[in-house]
Amino acid sequence: MRTYTGSQIVEPGLYLNVRQFSVKSIDSRGPLPGTEDVTYRRVPMLAMLAIAPLLGLAFVIFLPLIGFGMVAWLLGDKAAQLATRAVTEARRVVRPGWAPSLAFLSRSKPAKKPDTSADNTPDAWTEEVEKKLSEADRRAR
Repeated sequence: MRTYTGSQIVEPGLYLNVRQFSVKSIDSRGPLPGTEDVTYRRVPMLAMLAIAPLLGLAFVIFLPLIGFGMVAWLLGDKAAQLATRAVTEARRVVRPGWAPSLAFLSRSKPAKKPDTSADNTPDAWTEEVEKKLSEADRRAR
């Protein structure tokens, strides 16, 4: 295959753009599209007739495989996101709520013990009720 550049005058035929992997059909003698840094190669008609069914076969075979691969990749990505989120939430639940700076700043003096001496003084009403209950208990025996 001979190499041609863009805007070069060529004979009618099929020309393959090597960088874009596209085929240009030239029907009459004229320039190739593009600038001079675009490279083309002339493809013989018999080679194109032999390659076209193979390209069609590759398209028919690999298109469903690509579709299944994309669906598998999408489901795998979603499963990974779900697992990552579950692990993050589990770590948050299991991790203790330890805040050392908060504990240090909230330090205060020990609380005073309540005065229980006032509660130990006997009450007249309480003594009366205890006497009545003990008398009722003795009678029941």
